[in-house]
Amino acid sequence: QKIINTAGTSNAEVPLADPGMYQLDITLRRGQSLAARDRGGTSDPYVKFKIGGKEVFRSKIIHKNLNPVWEEKACILVDHLREPLYIKVFDYDFGLQDDFMGSAFLDLTQLELNRPTDVTLTLKDPHYPDHDLGIILLSVILTPKEGESRDVFQTQSLRLSDLHRKSHLWRGIVSITLIEGRDLKAMDSNG
Repeated sequence: QKIINTAGTSNAEVPLADPGMYQLDITLRRGQSLAARDRGGTSDPYVKFKIGGKEVFRSKIIHKNLNPVWEEKACILVDHLREPLYIKVFDYDFGLQDDFMGSAFLDLTQLELNRPTDVTLTLKDPHYPDHDLGIILLSVILTPKEGESRDVFQTQSLRLSDLHRKSHLWRGIVSITLIEGRDLKAMDSNG
């Protein structure tokens, strides 16, 4: 196994305009020395993975722990490697907005294909770049899926979402454009 950090470079030669599909298997292992966001000097951390602005995975919440151990697996299908994987950590607050605990990103073009890689990511807050927010440890493996059609992937990811629906809160955005109304009933005294 090879240890990499986002700052490092790699000899993995991945063309940026690669049209193939990839499977990214991630094990979210643990966090170390995370930031305290609650009054009691602790946090209830959970992790979101995002690619291209879309949330692709959300971990369980580990209550009152700044060195949480998740050991959760996620299988993500990626259709190109240009978008990095963003890792965002939040402190869960019941009924309130969750507090941001830091973020990092993994450049997928830096990964060597078909090879398990241990990754250590240093969490940062863009607004407070000098704050020490701890680290997140992952294991990742990126596998090319050239030969298969996209339809196969859609059914696979649907099946995956069925599996995860019970254990994860899924959020989506539906855009609705209201065009017009016709023959509505008059409800005001002036008709």
